Amino acid sequence: MRSKSIVTLIAIIGLGVTLGVGGCRHRSDEARAQEGVESANVAPSDVKADAKAAKPEEKTGSSDSNKSETNSIVDKNGEGIDFAEREELRRSYTLKPGAEVIVSGINGRVDIETADTDHAELLIVRSARKREDLRFRKINIEHDPVELRIRVEEDRRSIFSAFGSRPDGRQRVMLKLPRKVQIETDGVSGEVAIGEIDGPVNVRGVRGKVSVAQATGGASFRGINGNIDATIAGFSGDGIDLSGLNGNTTLRFIGEVNADVQARGHNGKVESDLPNLKESKDENRYGRYEARIGAGGPQIEIRGVNGNVYLMKSESPDTGSAKTVVTKTSAKKEAVTESRLKEYR
Repeated sequence: MRSKSIVTLIAIIGLGVTLGVGGCRHRSDEARAQEGVESANVAPSDVKADAKAAKPEEKTGSSDSNKSETNSIVDKNGEGIDFAEREELRRSYTLKPGAEVIVSGINGRVDIETADTDHAELLIVRSARKREDLRFRKINIEHDPVELRIRVEEDRRSIFSAFGSRPDGRQRVMLKLPRKVQIETDGVSGEVAIGEIDGPVNVRGVRGKVSVAQATGGASFRGINGNIDATIAGFSGDGIDLSGLNGNTTLRFIGEVNADVQARGHNGKVESDLPNLKESKDENRYGRYEARIGAGGPQIEIRGVNGNVYLMKSESPDTGSAKTVVTKTSAKKEAVTESRLKEYR
C-alpha cells in the first residue's frame, strides 16, 4: 500500500511540474510573439482607402497593410479613464445589410455610432498599468460579411497561477456602423451608447448606463445594472423584454403603439403618457401589472425589475438624426415626469 501511495504521489508531482512548465513556456512564447497590440485572432481589414473590399490576395495580417484603410473614428474619451500604458487597434470591415454585430467581455465603455455606409470602422483602446500587462486580455475579432464579433480573449493560465490575481486591464470600443444592422452586447463593465439603427438591439450583462438613440422593431435588455433610455421605431411582433434590471427604464416610441404590457416581480412603477392605455385593475397588485395599449399586440414584458418603467411618446422629425423630440400631453405633465425621472436617478 505504501509503495502504491508513493507511486501515486510521484505521478501527481510529475503532472504538476509538466503543467507548470507548459504554462511557463506558453507565457514565455506569448511574451516573445506578442509585444505589440494585436492578437493572432484579429481579422485583417478588408476595406481600403477607396472604401472597396480588397481582393483575397491583398489580405494580410501585417499592420503595414492596414495603414491606408478607411477609418475616420476620432478618440476623444480616454482622459482619466485609461491606464498609463495604452495601445490602439483600428480595423475596417465590409458588412451586408442586416449583419449582426456582437460585442462581449469588454471592461470599459462601448460607443456605437451609425452612418450611411456599407462598412464598419472600429477603434479599440486597451490600457494597463504596466506595459507587460498588455499581453493579457487581448482582443479577438471574427468577421465575415454577415457577422462582426468583438470580444476579449480568456487568458490561459497554468495550474500554479490559476488562483493568483490577474493584472488590471481596461478596454474601450468605438464603432461606426451601417444603420441596417443588428446589435448585441454581452458582459460589458461600462456604459453602452448605441446610435440609430434599422434593426433590433439585444443588450445583456451591462454594468453601466445604456442608451439607444433608435432601434427598429423590438429590443431586449437583460441583466443591466444602470438606467436605460431607448427609442423604439416601428414597434413590431418582436416585442420588448425587460428582465433582471436594476435601474429606471425609459422607452420612447416613434409612431403608433399597439401592445400588451405585463410585469411580474417588479419593484417600481409603470408610468405612461401613451394614448389609449388601459390598465387591468384586477391584475395590478404589488409586483404585478398589466395594461393594453391601443388594440394590443406585441408584448412589453417586465420581469424581475428593480426600478421604474416609463413608456413615452417620441417623435423624430428627421429620421437621419440621433435626436428625438419628446412630446407630452401638456407642459405640466412634462415637468412632472422629468421631476420624477431626476428623483429616481
